[in-house]
Amino acid sequence: MSYGKINDTIIFLPYLPEAESYMIPKSKEEMEICEQGLPVPPVEIRLGSVKKTENYLNWAKPQVKAMIEIAEKSGFKFSKGKRILDFGCGTGRMIRWLKPLSDRCEIWGTDINSEHIYWASRYLRPYFKFATTTTIPHLPFEDSYFDFIYAGSVFTHIDDLTDAWFLELKRILNSGGRLYITIHDQNSLRLLNSEERPDWKNSWLSKRINADPVYNENKNKFGVYISMRGPDSQVFYDDEFFKDQISQYYDILDIVPEAYGYQTAVLLKKKT
Repeated sequence: MSYGKINDTIIFLPYLPEAESYMIPKSKEEMEICEQGLPVPPVEIRLGSVKKTENYLNWAKPQVKAMIEIAEKSGFKFSKGKRILDFGCGTGRMIRWLKPLSDRCEIWGTDINSEHIYWASRYLRPYFKFATTTTIPHLPFEDSYFDFIYAGSVFTHIDDLTDAWFLELKRILNSGGRLYITIHDQNSLRLLNSEERPDWKNSWLSKRINADPVYNENKNKFGVYISMRGPDSQVFYDDEFFKDQISQYYDILDIVPEAYGYQTAVLLKKKT
C-alpha cells in the first residue's frame, strides 16, 4: 500500500508524496492579494492552473453570487451563527468570496488534496477553517453541524460512492439547512455541443465525451454516464434519473441551469 492509496485506489492526495521527510516553514511567502484582501494561490495549485489572476478570481465570483441568491430565494438566511461548509474547497476559489460572512458565520473548507488545504489553511485563516479529508464518505463533523453545505463541481467527479456521500452530507446537515450542489446533466451536454459556445464545444471534455463509444452508443438511454474513474471522473446524469436518485434523501427546492458555467445547480433540503 502506497501512502494516500489503498490497493491503488486514491483515498487522498498527500502533500509532497515523493518526499520521505518534509517541513512546513513558520514564515509565509508574499502572494498577490484579491479585492477581498486575501492572498491568491500560485498558478501551479490553482484549479485548472488558470494563469491570469483576474480570470481565476472572476471565474468564481459570479458563481458564489448566484449560489447565495438561489439559497436566499428559498428562504434561507446567512444570519449570525450559521455554519457553512465548502465541500471540495481546493485552494479557496469559492470560499474567499464568503469573507463578508466570516464575521458572523463559522465557515469550513474540506478537500482531499493536502497541498491545497495546506495552502488555504496557511493563507486564508482566520476567516475560514480547513481540514484534509478522504474519498471515503466520512467527514469529521458532528451530526447536524452545518446550516449550509455547498459543493461546486464535486459531484461531477464522484462515481461509485455518490449515494454514500449524499447520506454523509445529510448526516451533518441540520433539518432547516440547505445543500447546494452542481452537476452535469442533459443541459450540460447540450451546452458542451452547442455552436453558441465554441469555447465549451471545443473543450477537452466535449472532445473526450464525443470520442467515447460508451457515450455514443448510449447517449439516449443512460441514467448515469461516467467518463474516467476516481477523483478524475466526469459524471453526467439524465435529469429524471438524478431526481429519482436524490429524492431518496432530499427534497428538491430549486434547479437552476448554467448557475456554474455549463453545470446545473440543485438546491436541496434533507428529508426528515
